[in-house]
Amino acid sequence: MRLCKLIVISSDKVQVIQCRSENPASFVVRLAGADESDLTNALYLRLEWYDGNIFHMAVCELVSADKGNVTLKPVSEVLRKDSEQFHIIESFDTVESKKISPERLPEYAQKTDNINRRFRNSLTAQIKNMLSDEPISNQFLFKLLLQIDGKLDELLAHKIDGSIEGLSECTLLALSGGGLYFTADSAHPGDLFYLQSTPKYTSNLIFAAVCRAVEVIRTPEGVVVMSEFAHLDETSRDGMVHFVFEKEREKLKRIRANV
Repeated sequence: MRLCKLIVISSDKVQVIQCRSENPASFVVRLAGADESDLTNALYLRLEWYDGNIFHMAVCELVSADKGNVTLKPVSEVLRKDSEQFHIIESFDTVESKKISPERLPEYAQKTDNINRRFRNSLTAQIKNMLSDEPISNQFLFKLLLQIDGKLDELLAHKIDGSIEGLSECTLLALSGGGLYFTADSAHPGDLFYLQSTPKYTSNLIFAAVCRAVEVIRTPEGVVVMSEFAHLDETSRDGMVHFVFEKEREKLKRIRANV
């Protein structure tokens, strides 16, 4: 059995469902710990798998789902390309975004670098890097320092917010080392968005990035934007890949524990 994934988008969430299949190209898969009703109510389904180093994906429709056995029908051509494998994880964090023109990409690329560098060098980030290597007695002290420094990061976030006009809140639905999925009032493929996550909204992953919309899924509330990074410095991308990998590993552990 080979591993594959279903990307499932509904009106308010993105799910990344682990699957197995004798042959993913047959579009018959076996779900691992997922609710079949999520598939019947989906606005968008995409099956992804690797054959050697070649990434495959196709947008699909649901034909049938019975006791974890799912049959799909491709409604797009199967895209094949050499691609670095980026894990995708679900999220439900509030972030801030702003649609920008292509002419302003260099300006906002510089803003993302400044913000990412500032948070990467913060005391909070340094303590988090040290925690796993410290004995339990020291971890308590470091976690206390994290709470204190988190308040300072919030003040820093307010300062950052004030330097960028026109930001609006949206929901980050999924993330990977290759791009982000997020909500917006409106968007078209090719549109550029500046996004930032700050301690005001989350303690999970602090970042800023410029993203380019690749696909746009219409929902009753607006749109879900599936994007790729138009600008994210290499160090921040590596940090995001590490964060996603750790969350993916935790998810697989939970799935195996329930099998």
